[in-house]
Amino acid sequence: MYMDTNEIDYWSNFYKNFSNMKPSSFAIFVLDYFKNYTTIHNVIDLGCGNGRDSYLLSTAYKTTGIDTSNKPIERFNTSFILGDMIHHDKSNYDLLYSRFTFHSLTDNQQEELIKSICGNSYLCIETRSSKGIESFRLFGDEHYRNFTSLDTLLILLNKYNFEILYQIESNGLAIYQNEDPICIRVICKKR
Repeated sequence: MYMDTNEIDYWSNFYKNFSNMKPSSFAIFVLDYFKNYTTIHNVIDLGCGNGRDSYLLSTAYKTTGIDTSNKPIERFNTSFILGDMIHHDKSNYDLLYSRFTFHSLTDNQQEELIKSICGNSYLCIETRSSKGIESFRLFGDEHYRNFTSLDTLLILLNKYNFEILYQIESNGLAIYQNEDPICIRVICKKR
C-alpha cells in the first residue's frame, strides 16, 4: 500500500465532503489531445478520487479508476477498484491518467509507478510543481505533497524509456476558486 492510514483517512473524509463532479480541465485537455488516436481503448485513472475525471474519460474509452481511499459508483463504461495504483497490473491499459496524484507519492513510489508501466502505453500526468511550494493552497497542508520538479520528472521518464510528447509548467492550468497553482503537465509514451 502506498499511502499510510492517516492519508487514506484524510482522503476518505475529503471525498465524503467534496461534491464537485465537474471534470478537471486536465481531463478535458487529455480527451481533446487524444481525440484522433485510434489505438487507445482502455484507460486507467490512477488516484481517481470521486471519479469525476474517470466519468469524462469513459465517454470515449473503457475506463477503470483506482484509489486507496474511495470507490465511486460504477456507471456505464466505468469501473472502480479500491486498491494500490503502484502495484496494480497495468498491462491491459493503453493510457494511464494521473491528475494530482503523482505529488502524493514519495520519490521512490514515483519511480516504482513509472517503472511499472508497460511498453506502448501513454502516460498523462498533471502534478503540482516544486516552483509553487510557497503559493496559496485552498485545501491547506493537512495531507502529504511531494511537489514535483519538471527536470527530475523528465530525467525519470527518460530513464524508463518514455518519449515526451507534450510538456508545460505554468499556472493557469488548474484554477479552482481562488487557487491557481503552478502545475506540470506531461504526456508521454513508453517505448
